[in-house]
Amino acid sequence: MALSWLEISKVPSVIVEIVMGVLIGPYVFGLVGGDEPSLNFLSYTGFLFLIFLSGLAIDIQKIIASFPRGRLHMVDIISNSFLVAVLIYLGSLLLSIAVVYGLPFFSGIDQPFLVILLPSVALSIIVPIIKNDGEIARKFGQIILLEGAIATIMTIVLIAIYSGYYRNSGFRFELLLFLIIFVVFFIAYWVGTVLVKVSLFQKLLYKLEHAASQIRIRGSIAVLLLFVAIASSINTEPVLGAFFAGTLLSIFLPKDRSALLFKLDGMGYGFFIPIFFIMVGVKLDIASLKDFGTSFNFILTLIAAIYLIQLVPSFIMVKLFGWKRSLSAGILLSARMGLTIATAQIGMTLGLITPATNTGIVVVAILIGILSPLLYKLLSSEVDHFYSIYIVGGSEAALELAKRLDLHGISYLVIESKGDRWHKLNDIGIEVLHANDQDPDTYRFLKVRPVDTFVVLTESEKKNILIAEILRVQLDHSKVITITSKPELYYDHRDLNDIQVVNVHEIIATRIENEIMRPTTTHALTDSFGGYIVEEIPVRNKAIDRLYVKDVPFPKSGSLVVLRRENEIFIPHGDTHLLIGDMVTVIGNASALEEFRKLLD
Repeated sequence: MALSWLEISKVPSVIVEIVMGVLIGPYVFGLVGGDEPSLNFLSYTGFLFLIFLSGLAIDIQKIIASFPRGRLHMVDIISNSFLVAVLIYLGSLLLSIAVVYGLPFFSGIDQPFLVILLPSVALSIIVPIIKNDGEIARKFGQIILLEGAIATIMTIVLIAIYSGYYRNSGFRFELLLFLIIFVVFFIAYWVGTVLVKVSLFQKLLYKLEHAASQIRIRGSIAVLLLFVAIASSINTEPVLGAFFAGTLLSIFLPKDRSALLFKLDGMGYGFFIPIFFIMVGVKLDIASLKDFGTSFNFILTLIAAIYLIQLVPSFIMVKLFGWKRSLSAGILLSARMGLTIATAQIGMTLGLITPATNTGIVVVAILIGILSPLLYKLLSSEVDHFYSIYIVGGSEAALELAKRLDLHGISYLVIESKGDRWHKLNDIGIEVLHANDQDPDTYRFLKVRPVDTFVVLTESEKKNILIAEILRVQLDHSKVITITSKPELYYDHRDLNDIQVVNVHEIIATRIENEIMRPTTTHALTDSFGGYIVEEIPVRNKAIDRLYVKDVPFPKSGSLVVLRRENEIFIPHGDTHLLIGDMVTVIGNASALEEFRKLLD
């Protein structure tokens, strides 16, 4: 109600809830004193729900899928999404240590606690922004999302370990009891993987799901209570149990995951979590800010420290996305909100920080929570343009590929050394650069990123090899694709073993096989190219989230073919729900594809 009345829906609701708490608290209207047992119980329940939903929001399967495979090369370290995210977090953690122990402003605060607190990230702010910008499925968005997930996991685990260490006044054997919760987690995971394969269990679960008893909600709450009870019984921080409960459920949620999340979000963010943030506002020690000079210096120093520890490690992405893009990523990752405030509450409860310090941290989280998204939007609108595909050579194959990339809306640049071909491509609207394709400086001038792909399609086998060697050996660029009708030519070039060489004979054989086995489909997709195209489009449009396929006005000249949700693939029909995050394979002509993109993405 407050959000609608004040017309400030663009401000995170957490900020409004904290301000409302301050207003009804003892320092303004005095309606709530902050020591009411019932409100404190509801507040703590909301706190546990916040951490539980943080675990539920983390996609463990996506993190595992991003692990590097095989032997690592230097280029993998700066281009693999998971490794880049890990390096950003480790960099922010190391800088936190340097800042906290190096600046005199933090000398009176429990320093290990502050080191854990500073790298925490506000996924609740980051995820909606990168979703709205269409970055959630792209490499840039994936790195930001992974870093946020890693920071969330590490903050919760480290604060739980440190709180146990602090309670025990040092390291004791009892401190290792927190490992029990890891054991329970892996046992539950193993039991779950066995049960989901049992047909009798699947049938029982299906019946219970469609009953009126909301068994999934009850089961989710039961898992939350179980892990919180285990954490409390071994004298570790209950938030660790809540987080692992959410993480466990996130692994097993099937294709209707968003429906369950919607219900749990309704319980959490609709009731319990707002009470937690309102009580944070009620308990804020506003009087501690009366020494304006000291408070202002602490707040200003903390803001500078957060931006420093997040911006510097983010510049590891410069080779991938450029300076402006890396800067915008660092600024967005600097946003702090729910997890930072929740961690500060743990610190104040344990006596690690004073009420005055807690107030300063909450004020900083509010200020950065507003400022960082605004700065990110400002920088994102001014980022440099990059090509994701570079086609070397203006051959007929290159022209055909360029036309297909145009239909998919993928940015590319053709590099052609011959003047007549350059004119021909330029005249028909192909974006082409007239340059020496055998000069390494040509590619250096382009400022190519490790994530960009080179497709070498000249009309000479030897020239293809020569250009591939320039790219792979001299410029150390591994994402190279070329074609050959003589694979034996590459046997003596071991330095080209890790580039992708497409055998022309295999392509011809595959085409003929399709003509024999699937003639109708093959003709539809190839003979009428420009008429019908197949494309994968992610569902990012919130307006169609949870709608039935039959209720969306899809173009008549196209059709949905396959829908992929999480790790499952199925054929959509009229009564299939569309959910944010789905990947839909569609077929249609160029105009139909454009309509599909507008509706889905």
